[in-house]
Amino acid sequence: MFNLFCGLFSGGGNNCNNQCAANICFQAIDPNDCPICGAVYRLTCQCRKYINAITGRNGCVTFCGVCPGNYTITQVAAPFGYLIDGASHPVSVSDRCCVKIDGLPMRCFQSVNQRDNTPPEQSDPPILAAPVTVDTLTISGGGTPGCKIKAVFPGPENCVCCTCVRRDGSWSIDVPAGENLLEDEVIHITQCCPCMLPSEPLPVEVGPGT
Repeated sequence: MFNLFCGLFSGGGNNCNNQCAANICFQAIDPNDCPICGAVYRLTCQCRKYINAITGRNGCVTFCGVCPGNYTITQVAAPFGYLIDGASHPVSVSDRCCVKIDGLPMRCFQSVNQRDNTPPEQSDPPILAAPVTVDTLTISGGGTPGCKIKAVFPGPENCVCCTCVRRDGSWSIDVPAGENLLEDEVIHITQCCPCMLPSEPLPVEVGPGT
């Protein structure tokens, strides 16, 4: 809870020039009526001075000691995964400390934060290093350390095997048991890195004598 003295906000000793002081309290929720913790709201008076407050675990925020007058409430920050309530909500505090928000009694007001469904920004696909070598037991090559390598083998079942690129940039995948690689067959290798699109599949032909 917050208390600020700036002429229109009370500050204990001033006591709003002997006027009453109200507490403005409301809740931030998501579209499913679940409380939102960590949303920051701003109460601004007509002299353009303001104070910020943040919602707690129950989604509620309180501005304490607000003198009679007209104010606005705006949201200035939303927790990760939510969009800011972009509306400016008019607030009035009467001489009897009756609080209205958006012209309605304070108890009727809730700030709704919509979910942010914007997909994460994608970087350019990672480059899969060549050449890739194939023998009867393993496939090996180079890539970006920490990324995932996926190998799709030929044949009716299109067997898929995965591994991670080592710290030195190398990787290897064991040829699955029962997978008989024939000359000129093609294995498709793809590299996937966090927060990036997958690389273009790299076709690797099985050479003679494999």
